[in-house]
Amino acid sequence: MKKFFLLLALMLALALVLTGCGETVTPEKVDPGEGGGGDAAEKYAVGDTVKMGDLRFTLKGVRYDTGSEYWKPDAGTRWIVFDCVVENTGSESETVSSLLMFKLYDADGYTKDVAIPEDLKGSLDGELGAGRKMAGEIAFTVDEDETAWELIFEPQVFGFGQAIFDVTASDIK
Repeated sequence: MKKFFLLLALMLALALVLTGCGETVTPEKVDPGEGGGGDAAEKYAVGDTVKMGDLRFTLKGVRYDTGSEYWKPDAGTRWIVFDCVVENTGSESETVSSLLMFKLYDADGYTKDVAIPEDLKGSLDGELGAGRKMAGEIAFTVDEDETAWELIFEPQVFGFGQAIFDVTASDIK
């Protein structure tokens, strides 16, 4: 029984230590042509580049995907696809994960599920070396009548800080 309580105490201590390991990164808007960050803004738009820690994230564009004859969204829904670039400006590799770093919320604050259309370009998953860029698309399933969303980019899986991009139906090409 002593071993059980000792193991429980060690696990609790480890959990407390790991909780403090996360880093807080504050997003900074990057103006085109500038090397550093600009003024921090609360929300960003399609076309903006945001620097968070050693990562720069750009939301290049947004489109709908109607699917194919064999693979398409369910009735009453559609796929919204975000074209993104992540750049590592640091001196060490970073891991990028589309499932862990990106979330989509509708206007009511509900999260949307990741979708997997057939024709996505690139991938936002894997190791990103120092000084390298990764371009790719990530898709989500949304209701047909929705017209506004928030795309969240959280580069620190175990830390704090997020960049929030406001996206509306008028942004979709």
